[in-house]
Amino acid sequence: MLLALDIGNSNIVIGASSNGKWKHQWRIQTDTDKTADEYAVLFNSLFSEADLGFNNFNRIIISSVVPQLTQTISEVFEKKSHTEALILNGEVETGLKIKRLNRKSVGADLIADAVGAYALFKDDCIVVDFGTATTLMAVKKPGELIGGSICAGLKVTIDALVGKTAQLSQIPLEPPKQVIGGSTMEAMQSGLVLGHLCMIEGLIDRMQKQMDGSAKVIATGGLSEKIAEHTDYFDVIDPMLTLDGLRLIMERQDEE
Repeated sequence: MLLALDIGNSNIVIGASSNGKWKHQWRIQTDTDKTADEYAVLFNSLFSEADLGFNNFNRIIISSVVPQLTQTISEVFEKKSHTEALILNGEVETGLKIKRLNRKSVGADLIADAVGAYALFKDDCIVVDFGTATTLMAVKKPGELIGGSICAGLKVTIDALVGKTAQLSQIPLEPPKQVIGGSTMEAMQSGLVLGHLCMIEGLIDRMQKQMDGSAKVIATGGLSEKIAEHTDYFDVIDPMLTLDGLRLIMERQDEE
């Protein structure tokens, strides 16, 4: 069985796959203060609820944007599953071409997103990942990651504003019924939620022009389904895209 882990700044998303299909998924909060032993206990608890154990996983792949956790978590599985995890980076053979970018600087999660999206469309595409950062990455035929745009994520923007304004409480991640807010809260929801969405739509429009206007657009990430309700810019919404990309990359390694 394959285990894929996407270690992000806010959450760690985990998927267990067998025969190309996801059997179980988990999402836990990222905690850089946890030790390897603490993560081992946490993972064991999650797996036990699904009648699984560390010994069920003979293939493990990790995508991480949190360097201090990459080694910690990979050591957990090396010790408990007796399997060396594949750590995704720009040097790993994924079938995706990365010619115009510095391979060492491209985020592993963005590579996985691009692999998953291109496998789905087999055509020019734009991947929008709503995470701690909101990223838009462009993939051109015949499967080349050409670059993208990275913005502060919606939650980060909200937390920053609330943290700097003493009289404002936490803002719900929902747009108001009207763009013109009738209260301070609604006005902030309009500016933050709808404003973030308008930024994304504007960036997609500009990227489409650079890509000759025919690219498919796919949304992923923790907030993708919530945001997608309020726009028609996305052809596909797939919260599992990053894990799918990791699965495809691991399958490619198995074939070599």
